[in-house]
Amino acid sequence: MIYLIKFNLLLALGYLFYRIIFQSGTTLNARRYFLLFVVLFAATIPFIQNWNFEVMQTEISVLQSIQVGADNLQNSVVQQTKSTTPVVLIYLIIAGVMLLISGLKIAKLVRLMRTSNKEKTGGYYLICNEQIPAPASFFNYIFMPANLDVKSNALILIHEKIHAAQWHSLDVLITELVKCVCWFNPFVYLLQRDLRFVHECIADHEAGKAHQTIYQELLLRFHLSTSINILTNHFNQTSNLKRRITMFNSSFSTKKSFLKLALVLPFFIVAGILQTGAQNQIVSSAVVTESEVQPEFPGGMDALIKYLSENIKYPEAAKSENIQGTTYIEFTVSKSGKIKNVTVKKGSNDLLDAEAVRVVKSMPDWTPGTKEGKKADFVQVLPIRFALN
Repeated sequence: MIYLIKFNLLLALGYLFYRIIFQSGTTLNARRYFLLFVVLFAATIPFIQNWNFEVMQTEISVLQSIQVGADNLQNSVVQQTKSTTPVVLIYLIIAGVMLLISGLKIAKLVRLMRTSNKEKTGGYYLICNEQIPAPASFFNYIFMPANLDVKSNALILIHEKIHAAQWHSLDVLITELVKCVCWFNPFVYLLQRDLRFVHECIADHEAGKAHQTIYQELLLRFHLSTSINILTNHFNQTSNLKRRITMFNSSFSTKKSFLKLALVLPFFIVAGILQTGAQNQIVSSAVVTESEVQPEFPGGMDALIKYLSENIKYPEAAKSENIQGTTYIEFTVSKSGKIKNVTVKKGSNDLLDAEAVRVVKSMPDWTPGTKEGKKADFVQVLPIRFALN
C-alpha cells in the first residue's frame, strides 16, 4: 500500500511538471517519451527503495512493526497490517473489475482479428469491412471502413501505419494497466488522455504533410464517427478535433525540448534521491555474510509481543492530547545478549519516544547473534506505533 501511495504521488507530480513546464512548444515525440518516462519513473523509484530496504534489513535488522493500543486490556499490542481493511477491499474490487473490463476489450479485439478477412500489406494486416465504423489500429492490425474513397483510404492508411510502426498500442496498454491499478488517481486519466492525443498528432503530422488541406477535411468528416474499441488508436478523436487541427498547423522546436528537459530533469533526480535514500534515515549500511545468525528475544517474536503488551503504557498526557505516531528505536544486542545503546532513530513525539526507550531499555537479555560462528554485537531497529482506539 505504501508503494501504491508513492507511485500515485510521483505520477501526479510528474504529470503536473509535464503540463506546467514541459508541454508547451516541445516536439510531439518529446512529449510522448516524457509521459512514458513519468510512468516508468513513478513505477520504479518506489520499488528501488523497497529493494534497498529489504537489503538493509539484513544489514541492520528491522523488527516487525508493533502497534500499541491505548484502550485495550493490558495495553494489548497487535501486529500491524494483519487484516484487510474495508478500504483495501473496495480498492481491490474496483481494480479487479476494471482489469476484467480491459481484458474483455482485448478479447473482443482478438476475436475480431481472428474472425475477419485480413489482407497482409508489408508488415501490417488490413481488415476492411462494413461493420467497422471508423479507422483504427491495434499494434500491426489496421481496421478500415469499407466505404472510403481511394485518396481518403490512402491518407488514413498512412496515419494508422504510423501508429503501428511506433508501437502506440503498447503505450495505450501500459497506461490502461496503470489506470486500472490507480483508478482513484485523476492524474492517471489526464496522463492517458494527453498521451493518446499526442499519438494522434504524431500520426497527423506524418500522414498529412503532403496533402494538408485534404487531410484536415478528412478530420472534419470523421469527427462524429465512433471507434470500434477504446483500446485502439483511432483516427476520429472527436473531443480533440480543434486541438488536433491546431497542432497539425503548428511547428515545434527540438532545441526548446532539450531546454525544457534540462529544467525538469533536476526534479526527477532529486525525487529519486529522496525516495531511495529515505530509508537510510532508519537503517544504515554494512556488509553481511550468509553465516550470520540474528539475535533473538527469549521465546521469539511472540514472546516479544507479549512482553511489550505487559510493559508498554500509553502516556496519559499523550492520550489526553490525542497524540499518535510511530517511534523507531535503535538498540544494540551485545555479545553477551545485553541491550545497550538505546536511541531514538526516528521519533514521533517526546512522550511516545520516552516510553518506547524506557520499555526497550528494560528488556531482558536476548540470545546473542553470531557472525561466522562467533558471538557479535548486532544493531536492531524496533518500530513501535502508538495508536488511539
